[in-house]
Amino acid sequence: MTIELTLQQEIDAAIAIVRVGLDRLRDAATRTEDIAPHAAVLRALYNSQAPDHGVLAAVGDLIGTITVSVTEVDDERIDEVVELLDEAQAHAQDSTGDRIRRALETMATMLPRCGGCGAQKPDVKAMADPFTQALHPEAADHETIRLCPPCATARFEES
Repeated sequence: MTIELTLQQEIDAAIAIVRVGLDRLRDAATRTEDIAPHAAVLRALYNSQAPDHGVLAAVGDLIGTITVSVTEVDDERIDEVVELLDEAQAHAQDSTGDRIRRALETMATMLPRCGGCGAQKPDVKAMADPFTQALHPEAADHETIRLCPPCATARFEES
């Protein structure tokens, strides 16, 4: 038995799915005060290294597909509609994306610096010194240092 949805029911269901995904992104970004999850979710929306991927690209693609399809409508005002949709697509991908890119560039300088390699990365965590912790596991007063996973592993292996 196949259930036929009305157009509005199909649209409503798709909107609900998108909202669930956006809620998950919001939760991932805001469950901590750390800058890294915020930046990661913003990169999911727009990544200047892969601008054809992400949420804004998907929105832009949808607008672009609708723009191409709507040109088949026989109406003298369709050129105005196409122009407005072209602008909307560009705004979603380029203008909004550029603002997110600039925010990410600023946020990159706010990421924690690794005490090992000195790089500012989203995966740098404050932790008890793996070196002293491996040598003296019974001690409770290990120095807290910020390390990225490769440097934490290297520091542990030095012990």
